[in-house]
Amino acid sequence: MSDIRPIGIFDSGIGGLTVLRAIHELLPSESIVYLGDTARVPYGTKSRETIIRYSVNNARFLLNEGVKMVVVACNTASAHALEDVARLTTNPVIGVVEGGVIAALKEASGAIGVIGTEATIRSNKYPLEINRLQPGIKVFSKACPLFVALAEEGWTDNEVAHAVAKEYLEEFKGTIGALVLGCTHYPPLKGVIRSVLGEHVRLIDSAEETARIVGERLENLGMRALGAQRGKITMAVTDSPERSLEVGRRLLGRDLEISGVTLVDIL
Repeated sequence: MSDIRPIGIFDSGIGGLTVLRAIHELLPSESIVYLGDTARVPYGTKSRETIIRYSVNNARFLLNEGVKMVVVACNTASAHALEDVARLTTNPVIGVVEGGVIAALKEASGAIGVIGTEATIRSNKYPLEINRLQPGIKVFSKACPLFVALAEEGWTDNEVAHAVAKEYLEEFKGTIGALVLGCTHYPPLKGVIRSVLGEHVRLIDSAEETARIVGERLENLGMRALGAQRGKITMAVTDSPERSLEVGRRLLGRDLEISGVTLVDIL
C-alpha cells in the first residue's frame, strides 16, 4: 500500500527549508506541507512556555492539513516542545535534535561543540542526549543568535560574518573535533565557521540525518509514498510570503520547487 498523505514540516521561520530539501532529495515521491511561523520568528529568545504554545499550534495546523507525519524542523522547538507535539497525534513526530546527535556521534573524534539559539542552548538538550547515548563525551555549547540574521540577510561571507563567527567561536579552537550546527539557519555559514575553526573540525548539519530518520520511520511503519511521480510541495507562512521566498532562495542557493505559498493566521 502507498500512503500518499503529505509529510508536515514546521519551523519558526524558513530555516527549516534546509530540512525540507534533504527530505525531498531523499524521498522525492513524498508530498510535503511546510509551515514557517515567520510572524513570530525567532523562537530562540522566547520562554519555554511560549515555544511550546507556538509549536503545538503549528502542529495542529499541519494535522488539520491531513499530514501523516510531523517533522519539527526547528532545534528550539525540538528541544522544548517535541513531547507536547507528540501528544497531539498517533502519527509519528520527528525532531531535528535526534538527527544532529546521531550524526555528531558518527563523526566526532573527541569533544563535541554545539551552537544554537539561546533557548536551544539553555535547554541543555544536546549535551543530555549525546551523553545518554555515549556517556563521558565532553560537550561545549554556545548560543550564536546573530547567525540567524546573517543567514536571512545573505551575509554569509563578508567581513561582518567573519567578525561575528570569530567572536562566537574563537573559544572552541583546539578543543573540539566536531561542531553541531544546532539551528537550521546555520548551514549557509559553514564557510565562515570553517575559517575560524579550521578544516579538521567536522561540521554537523542535522538535515541529512533527519531525512534518513524520516525515511526509515516511514518505511518501518509502511507509510511510504510509492511510485515514480514526484511529490507536491506546498508552503504556508504567517507573514510576508514574498520575503519568505526571497530568504528561502538565499538559504538554499536556488529557486524552490514549491507549488505555492499561502499566508495563514495561527493563534
